[in-house]
Amino acid sequence: MQKTKLIVLVALFVVGFAVIAPAVETCAASDGWTQVAVRSLKAYPDLEETVWQKVPIMPPNGPYDMIGLHRLVKKGIKPLGVLFILPGTWSNGEQLISNPPEDPWTKDEAHTQAIYWANRGFDVYAIDYRTHFIPITLPASQLSFMAEWGWNQWISDIKEAVNKAKEVSGAKRIYLAGESFGGVAAMNYASKYWKEDLKGLIPLDPGAIGLAGVLGTKNPNPTNNYNLTLAIEYMKALGAWAVELSSPNAIFLYKYADAYPGAPAEFPPGNKLQPDTNPLTGQPWSNITEYLAFMIYMAWGPGGVSNIYGGYGNPRVMIHTLSTMDRYWPARLGLETTAYYNWSNCPYLAYDFDEHYSEIDVPLLAFQSQFFGYKNYGEFQRGIANPDVTVKVLWGYGHLDVYSGEYSMNDVSAPVYEWMVSHRMLIGVGGLNINCKWICGEAAMYINATTIDFKVDGVRVPWTITSQYTIKTLEVYNGKGTLGCISVLISKDCNAGAAAGTNAFFLGELV
Repeated sequence: MQKTKLIVLVALFVVGFAVIAPAVETCAASDGWTQVAVRSLKAYPDLEETVWQKVPIMPPNGPYDMIGLHRLVKKGIKPLGVLFILPGTWSNGEQLISNPPEDPWTKDEAHTQAIYWANRGFDVYAIDYRTHFIPITLPASQLSFMAEWGWNQWISDIKEAVNKAKEVSGAKRIYLAGESFGGVAAMNYASKYWKEDLKGLIPLDPGAIGLAGVLGTKNPNPTNNYNLTLAIEYMKALGAWAVELSSPNAIFLYKYADAYPGAPAEFPPGNKLQPDTNPLTGQPWSNITEYLAFMIYMAWGPGGVSNIYGGYGNPRVMIHTLSTMDRYWPARLGLETTAYYNWSNCPYLAYDFDEHYSEIDVPLLAFQSQFFGYKNYGEFQRGIANPDVTVKVLWGYGHLDVYSGEYSMNDVSAPVYEWMVSHRMLIGVGGLNINCKWICGEAAMYINATTIDFKVDGVRVPWTITSQYTIKTLEVYNGKGTLGCISVLISKDCNAGAAAGTNAFFLGELV
């Protein structure tokens, strides 16, 4: 039986794929992108970073309307896949990836996820949002250009960067990860472009609305009375264009402490920081690092930002992380998020993101910190279209510990890597014989470590994998389910796949 199926699969491969598979297209360089750097990483000379910048298509286009893209890949390899990371609030692609040889700080894969994944064969990208190009010395009173920086601009900018990443890598679909706010952005992006661009979602401790998006759910009790127009008018009247990192001018404190970790707990030098003694010991602060370790630990409630005292965050790493954040964040993004979350069919936005979360049909792996995500928003409940949803609660973790904590390499980076390499996604045509009636048409096949999930014309059927083996560059999966047996053959050389079973067939491309 298995031999017969394998012969059928090979026949489909050799005869059929050449007929139905779409031609591989080559893309010219994206208009407007300028390559500004190519360099090795400080401690990893075999990893190469490339940086591009662009004036985005979506207006406004003032002096600070710029986006950037960072790529990190191991030299001379054929990547296992493409992973695109969306930074969180105040974060940026430079922070997540860059570490040129002249940088005084040395990044390592234990605290830098992009390095971990690139070291193991993935082609990793991260975006610099428009906020990254605002000088940190610019006064808050001069930020009126941020008034129009809302979700239309953000999603359009991400789309431009994703298109560039796909062009450079040659990938047809990518994994999309999102840190904090980036998890919200990943869900909103997926609600529009999952079918075009994505083969998996990886939200990393997203915010409240991001958690709703992770589950494919929306606000079950919308008020339908939030007036976004009035909220924006009020924002403009107050001149409250932006939300500043931590507190006014805090970025300069973080940068000073990062440069002088053993300095007295004074800023500017000569001015004692308050309180001037450690509330836990009653003793004066030994240095500025001890002061900020306490303040970071307590900022969102004990352990919320980083569980430093529990050993989950290193004070020096956390201070450096904060020192490399952007200073400002658009207030409008928060107002628009409140609007679409509090409306069913939001009348204020061109696209109501959360109304489409439940349509997202790609596998998802989510992480939730104990002292931020889980504490504030409770447990996850799956609601997106794809059944392959895995949620991991990270007990003992604060928010930043998920990305650069002392245990994040083993608890986050490694599981993400294993999850990506265990997943396959195939797009093509196929058929299912259900109750002696064939359903044929466009098809998608999702394969993970345990299951073959086959969807044809909206009808979804799973098979449990009974065996899996590799013959050179061919992967073979055998499964058993309610429709009998199925065998899947995937060739990584030609990025193609075929399946034959008791009541199923498939032919398509590996994306």
